[in-house]
Amino acid sequence: MENTNSLKTVTEQGWRNGFANLFHQASDSYWHTKTWLVQTVVWLLFLNGMLAMNIWTEPVSIKFTSFNNFTTFITLEKDPLGMVVFMFFVFSTMGLPIAAIIAGQDAIIGERQSGTAAWLFSKPVSRPAFILSRLFASSLGILVTGVVIQGVIAYLQIALAIGAPYPFFGFLGAMGIVFLNCMFYLTLTYMLGSLFTSRGFVLGIGLALALIGPSMLRGFPIIKDITPWAIFMDAAGEIPPGSAIALGLWPASITPIICTVLWCLVFTAVAILRFRREEF
Repeated sequence: MENTNSLKTVTEQGWRNGFANLFHQASDSYWHTKTWLVQTVVWLLFLNGMLAMNIWTEPVSIKFTSFNNFTTFITLEKDPLGMVVFMFFVFSTMGLPIAAIIAGQDAIIGERQSGTAAWLFSKPVSRPAFILSRLFASSLGILVTGVVIQGVIAYLQIALAIGAPYPFFGFLGAMGIVFLNCMFYLTLTYMLGSLFTSRGFVLGIGLALALIGPSMLRGFPIIKDITPWAIFMDAAGEIPPGSAIALGLWPASITPIICTVLWCLVFTAVAILRFRREEF
């Protein structure tokens, strides 16, 4: 909680009891330290650094005409700009979940082990408010440092490289799906953190799914419609739905996107229900 000089009187009731103070406390520990700056720089070097290498060191001339002739992944591979955009989103969906998993495991297990959670629950704080306040604070940090800032810089890089504005709404929609992908891993980690007490176990499962999961698409194509792995990754020679949106095309299927939203809701619900039964 905030210190006694900055505590605010709130009128929250029910499941929201304590949410505002907990959210501000979690947000302050992120934005009032160098954490957000370090993460921004790391993702700037990784995501936009990779993008810069692909754009500014390419010997071919990258120009934007139209992506309407993209019908398969093979046709996408033949277009320099299309592949640059595709690779940026692939790197985003592979790298950013790592930050989400690390943030998620510390929010639950870290506060358990430090005794902070037990102290908080001696106050008028609801357990759903505890979970949701941490989840929203972590989500906001990832959204700003890993999605918004990186997306703006990437968009400017691409626009400068092609000498014209890149289709804005397609790029914006794709960045929204990148954030949804991060939320899948963040809510998954919150659920695992509510079920287990071992950091290694939670990190191991989360990172294994993030790093190994996409490689399972070729062997088990049936999972491509029910997991987030096929949103930006080529599963069966098709242009992935997230990449299609980034390229201004209508995706062949939005089922993976819908299923990812549902998974996020299920993971969050399980975390809340499990934490209600936790004894401190």
